[in-house]
Amino acid sequence: MLNNTLQCGEDLETRTSSLPVPPADSGRSSPIWVSTDLFFLTPRDPEALARDLQIDQRCYRRLDPEYFAWLKVRMHALRAAVIAGRVSGVAFEVIRLRFNEVQAQAITMLGDAALLRAVRALDVERYRPPMPEQREPATPRNARSEPQAYQERFVRARGLIDAIRDQAIALGWTLERLYFHEGYDGRRFTTRSGLICFIGPAHQIGEVTIKSIEIIGPPPREVRTRFYNPDVEQSWRRAVRGRSLDLQSSNVALFGAGSRNMVSECK
Repeated sequence: MLNNTLQCGEDLETRTSSLPVPPADSGRSSPIWVSTDLFFLTPRDPEALARDLQIDQRCYRRLDPEYFAWLKVRMHALRAAVIAGRVSGVAFEVIRLRFNEVQAQAITMLGDAALLRAVRALDVERYRPPMPEQREPATPRNARSEPQAYQERFVRARGLIDAIRDQAIALGWTLERLYFHEGYDGRRFTTRSGLICFIGPAHQIGEVTIKSIEIIGPPPREVRTRFYNPDVEQSWRRAVRGRSLDLQSSNVALFGAGSRNMVSECK
């Protein structure tokens, strides 16, 4: 039986050189999304998710050979920090166990040969890992300027939604999910907050589907965010008689307390 546990710091080429390469059509497990701190998600419907996802402040990427190679380089850097006394051995052991679990998944899904090629070819300086969207910090309220800016934002957001309203309604969205903003003050969201509450001053609306509506952030990054429809079944949420049940992965809940119907795609 193949031993999938590669200890951090071990030479991947030495470990894989004598191992058989599984055929391309062999049955492999479903894809996983791995965060930069090595938590992972296994969604029921992976095709419905983008390559990069942001959940709260944690950013995930669908595991591929290049991303695995980048994670491995990070592990070697962390190990060097332990040797230099900058990181405790206890903290390193926690991360090492997470990495070994992710690596076992990577070997099963992608194969040793593909991982080895990626480790050899990775250009660390040019590789762009998933990064969380940087939100502007809240600024003190200004009694004179804020109401006008707030009103202008809502007028613009309403115009963007008006442009896609008929398409969204035809797909199954409700007017409440698009426009509801009662009680919204620009900071606090509720489970009833509609799409209009999440559109910023420089945002645009992208793809519209029954499951989600894409929000495109301002240039130059243009971070892609999806407002998910809570009235339909999602890969992590099952609609039941007008309400929804949150599903959790084995390692991390998709939504924590106070979370919203938003998952960002990081560029």
